[in-house]
Amino acid sequence: MIRTALEFIKNELEAYIVEREQDPAYAAGSSVVLRSLSSQNGNADNADPWLHVTVSLIGVEEELREGKRPYFIPADDKQFFRLNPPVDLNLFVLFGACSATYSTSLRDLSDVIGFFQSNPVFDARKFPALNASVNEPDTKPWQLIERLTVKLHNLTFEQQNNMWASLGAKLMPSVLY
Repeated sequence: MIRTALEFIKNELEAYIVEREQDPAYAAGSSVVLRSLSSQNGNADNADPWLHVTVSLIGVEEELREGKRPYFIPADDKQFFRLNPPVDLNLFVLFGACSATYSTSLRDLSDVIGFFQSNPVFDARKFPALNASVNEPDTKPWQLIERLTVKLHNLTFEQQNNMWASLGAKLMPSVLY
């Protein structure tokens, strides 16, 4: 489900930016990338001037709520299957703007903010491609997502410093949702 959510966000954000900018420098497939900001050996991997926005998952938390209980579904033999309640997750997703020039990076960051300002909630009714990356939804229902709600996450300067240091990357224009 995490991959499904992030691939969906990447594709929708890229379509939004390409449509909004109407510039040959913003081509589908080369404007937004989903990847880590550092490579497996720990070196920074954020110096791709041909890319505009890098989407990186930097944290996951379970949303704990009162009243979440298991539920039961009937089986063919008059028995019941016990199913655990769905897991609600908070994904901390960093959108870094890494372009050839600083002013282009700021424009890209503004596009990201504008995209989420106009689309704070994603569901299958308004966005039919929400689960498009799930190949076998009947046999892999755990990859499906019902709804995404996006909220800007504010960081203090100290928290930003700690985040970038732990990521092993250089500071770039970015927002955390």
